[in-house]
Amino acid sequence: MSRAPGEYSGLTIKQAELLSFLRERDAAGHTPSVQEMTESLNLSSKSGTHRLLVSLEEKGYIRRTPGRARDIVVFATRVQKANLGAATIDQLIAEMARRGLRVQAA
Repeated sequence: MSRAPGEYSGLTIKQAELLSFLRERDAAGHTPSVQEMTESLNLSSKSGTHRLLVSLEEKGYIRRTPGRARDIVVFATRVQKANLGAATIDQLIAEMARRGLRVQAA
């Protein structure tokens, strides 16, 4: 499987193309539909595009909201998932604070 060079290392060529397309559209303030993504990549089916989106999300390049087709957040850099293992609540809160996230009481 071909790999993309540079800042997209670790991605396939199609993953890198999709990420680049999403970044361009995000900069323009427009989230494309799956059909638009499929056409931009010259793919024959939307299922291939869905697989690419899932892989980009798993690798930390984007975030999608379940049930919201066009709700895609494209990160400027890859977001590393914290390896917190059996962390305590205090450790989780500290990690969230370090990342600039607010913790809200239920």
